[in-house]
Parts: sequence; C-alpha cells; structure tokens
Amino acid sequence: MRGKFTKSATIRSNDPQHPSYRIKLKGTIKSYITVQPSPRAYLTGFEGDTLSQKLTISTNEAEPLTITNITSTLDDKITYEIKPLQEGKAYELNVTTREDVQGRAIGRITVTTNSKNKPKLDIPVRINFKNELTISPSTLFFGSIPLASQTLESLITKQIRVSKERGEPLAIEKIIPSSDFIQTAIETTEEGKEYRITVTLEKDKLQKGVLKETLEIYTNYLKKPVFTITLKGKII
Repeated sequence: MRGKFTKSATIRSNDPQHPSYRIKLKGTIKSYITVQPSPRAYLTGFEGDTLSQKLTISTNEAEPLTITNITSTLDDKITYEIKPLQEGKAYELNVTTREDVQGRAIGRITVTTNSKNKPKLDIPVRINFKNELTISPSTLFFGSIPLASQTLESLITKQIRVSKERGEPLAIEKIIPSSDFIQTAIETTEEGKEYRITVTLEKDKLQKGVLKETLEIYTNYLKKPVFTITLKGKII
C-alpha cells in the first residue's frame, strides 16, 4: 500500500459524558524509492519504429541514493541508460528498443542501489510492436461441409478483414486462389484503409475429401506485398 490514505475508528468507554469518540487518521505512505510516471516501462508502437520511454527514479530516504548497477533480461531487445537529474536524489532511466525488434516481449530491468531498505529495484518491461497492415484471420476454417446440406450456402462462405493502421493508402491489387472453385469478392469499407474479402467455395465444383487450399493476396504494401491465407476443412 502506498499513497494517501484516510482511516477512522470509534472508541467506546464507560464514561457517561463521552461514551464514544471517533478518531480519524490521515497520512501518506511513501516507497523508499519511487519510479514515475509509472513503475513499469511499456513500449508499444508499430513495427519499424524505435520505441522509447523515460522513467524517473527518486528516493524518499534521507541518505543520498547511488545507483551501483543496472541489468536487464531483455538485452537483445532494448538498450538502457541512466543519468542523474539531481545528484543523490533522482535519476532518469531511458529505455529504447533495438533495431529490427518485432512482436511482443516481457522482461525486466533490475536497478541495484546503495539503499539498505531497497537494495534492488525491479522495473517490469513490456514491448508490443503492432503490424501496420493486418489481415485476419490467417486461416479460414470451414469445418465439415456436407454437400447434401440444406444450408450449404452458409457453410461455404467466409470473410477476411484487411486493415491498414497508418501510412500510404492500401490497395488490394489481386487475389490468386490455389483452385478454381474458390471465388473472392472485395468490398471497400473505408477506401485505402479497410477492406472485406468474401471467400466462397463454388458448390458445383466441390468434391468430397480434405480441403486444404490457399489464397494469395497481393497489395501495394512494400514491406510485405503478398499475404497467404490458408483454407481448411472437410467436404463430406
């Protein structure tokens, strides 16, 4: 528990003039060492960006604070440096992602100090790189498709969502299916940013057996111009 608090209590006695008293206690609980504006580093952004965050480490003790060492479990993903803001009182920790880091990662930075009450300070670090272009889902699961079903039309149609978060407007240039019984239709929900692709299996050309096909979606996105979507199911 830390921060401001308010507590109260009622004291009862056999004093006929003052049978009860109510007392209130207010105060602030401080950590020996604080990390602000957050006790953790959260680096989030898009792939290709360099992400960084600055944290201030300060002491609430009378003894001057000295940082004697700093290590991390994410040395392959981040760099970190520390510099004094107020000698013996406050320091700035700058955390930055390395080049070519992708995806997500969780770890920590451990700061070693001269504090007898807080000799080690663990600062959680979370990294989250998002894709500028998202195509979802990456696999279309059709499940079991009975050709004699009365609701066959609903079983052989799926949708893919294509979304561009930032950068140049997106264009879907072409879609190439692995078999001719796969039909596609593109609908624009927001020009240059969001599309919906309807994928339909042509029922007159379907044959019983395992369904394992692909769709290649070609776009003008230079970082990854071709996306492959897998189609899975079983025709019975």
